[in-house]
Amino acid sequence: MHKLLIGALVAMLPLLASAEPEAVRFDADAIRAHIRFLSDDLLEGRAAATRGYDIAAHYVATQFEGLGLEPAGPEGSFFQPFGTVEEKLVKGSASVSIEGNGKPVFLESPADFMMAGSYVASENLVAAPVTFVGFGVSAPEVGYDDLAGLDLEGHVVLMFSGAPESFPHDVRAYYSSSEVKYRTLADRGISGAIVLRTRALAKKYSWDDTVRSYGFHGMRWVRPDGTVKGVYPGLEFAMSLSPAGLDKLLAGTGIPADDLYDQAESGAPGSRPLDRQVRVQRRSTQVTGTTSNVAAILPGSDAALRDEYVAITAHLDHIGVGPALDGDTIYNGAYDNAAGVAIMLEVAAALAGQGRRPARSILFLAVGGEEMGLLGSEYFAEYPTVPIDAIVANVNLDMPLFIYPLADVVAFGAEHSSLAGQVEDAALRVGLELSPDPMPEEVLFIRSDQYSFVKKGVPSIFFVPGFRSSDRATDGGRLWTDFLQNHYHKPSDEVGLPFHDDSATDFTRANYYLIRAIADEPERPTWNEGDFFGERFAPKGSD
Repeated sequence: MHKLLIGALVAMLPLLASAEPEAVRFDADAIRAHIRFLSDDLLEGRAAATRGYDIAAHYVATQFEGLGLEPAGPEGSFFQPFGTVEEKLVKGSASVSIEGNGKPVFLESPADFMMAGSYVASENLVAAPVTFVGFGVSAPEVGYDDLAGLDLEGHVVLMFSGAPESFPHDVRAYYSSSEVKYRTLADRGISGAIVLRTRALAKKYSWDDTVRSYGFHGMRWVRPDGTVKGVYPGLEFAMSLSPAGLDKLLAGTGIPADDLYDQAESGAPGSRPLDRQVRVQRRSTQVTGTTSNVAAILPGSDAALRDEYVAITAHLDHIGVGPALDGDTIYNGAYDNAAGVAIMLEVAAALAGQGRRPARSILFLAVGGEEMGLLGSEYFAEYPTVPIDAIVANVNLDMPLFIYPLADVVAFGAEHSSLAGQVEDAALRVGLELSPDPMPEEVLFIRSDQYSFVKKGVPSIFFVPGFRSSDRATDGGRLWTDFLQNHYHKPSDEVGLPFHDDSATDFTRANYYLIRAIADEPERPTWNEGDFFGERFAPKGSD
């Protein structure tokens, strides 16, 4: 009896120690050094499936190897390659005209509309009536349906991006997903989609920002059987429409544009035919390629738990070379997301260097193609190199900003699972508070790589520095907004931006304590009872 008790206590030591992980320190210069290399002009913006991205991927793989981590790609490699296809619109081939008010009216690009190419077709030609469908959302959970009673077969829909502000936060996030929208609408037989921005989004992101985003070719990942993920049968095109383009579409209908914007803000479903037809034509070419995720494992120390994994993700790509701004064409992506990768590398070094390794194994995953639509994380979730049901949690790092003295952190998605308590404990240990989502209208929970894991039923969070500054004279929220408006997805996101050392090291320590706590906790994280995402995605019979 006595020997059995001693043996049991010895076996529990790693778990008993989890209540108070050992203190660690991090070096801001080391974090900055990773960022400096990954965002150097040499890498030309790290766009997926480019030489610059491959340099970044080899840098990360070398770092993993130097830490003694085990490769987690196929065939004993640190790389998980996957096929890609890039669309290229044939210059001058996009034509959009509006019919139904006398002589056809041709829209002009970029003043009125922007449209990309097709991932699968060399030519598209659609002539169809236009129906306004609000947000294009059918959400039975909240008794909302923009599509009720509509026969949309062969129609083009005009809709707002996102979902109604009146929705509960989690429901809004889910139905804001373009994947959910386009799949639903394609099932209704639509031929195309014309997308508007709400007034709120237009205030944050100008039409010039939209035009600039179309300066980069879109990309999708390719399944092993050669089919392209994210292409919906029958949906011939999707395009963005400016306010000027909307005025031309509505001219002569008796429907003021403000009526549509008011409808979007009302929180009530709404649809109407516009008594207009559009004729849309374009030609496209496709370029196939290959990119990769970079994956490594720190094996766990506990015999009962080492076959379970905590996945730490950070996207390695940025958007590459694009339209010149102030004479600069390289979109370096220092904060987005060289900073997240740097944090992941430093946390990996700390965990690998401790005398007592975490009980569970840690999967470190630098993913490619996030900027193109979560491509790398989606591919990994579909073709995981460890059993997907053995991944107990995902902590995602994307665009952590250290531009002011930090007072708080935000964990998008923490409210959905038992991870919330561990996040708060980790934040408090480094003197930071846990704040709620400061900008729910951005539905960030579905817009970064954690969502690929959520859709597989894995409790996940997107962990970022908060909007509050510990310096009362500094408005952190204003600086965040300034970054989004003036540096996000622009060449100026580079190492010359402010970098607050203590904020970077405090946030890195919080990540370390959070990951360690999840890995050492005897029970795996669980979805909260009745949670929207848990109910929708968790495997049947699981928490």
